[in-house]
Amino acid sequence: MTETSCIFTPGEILKEEFLDPLGISQYRLAKAIQKPQSAVSEIVKGTRAITPEMATLLGRALRTSPQFWMNLEITYRMRTVDLEKIHAEEVPDLIACVG
Repeated sequence: MTETSCIFTPGEILKEEFLDPLGISQYRLAKAIQKPQSAVSEIVKGTRAITPEMATLLGRALRTSPQFWMNLEITYRMRTVDLEKIHAEEVPDLIACVG
């Protein structure tokens, strides 16, 4: 199993690196990007993924790029995937089958 204690969610980055230092509440961010406060709250809690649309909105509101948020999301997802559940023998090597 992957050790996740030192892996930060994109929501933790959002809260710790942007909202808290800038004094922006989750409610204020939600209003600014015209999304429900629950959507922002769920991202901060780590129970909702950042979509490309949300990445674009966060980028505009916080002067970052959408790629910044998408990179945080995909990096988090890749680091937390349970590789033990993905068995190599269950996935055929299609390239070997072709040649």
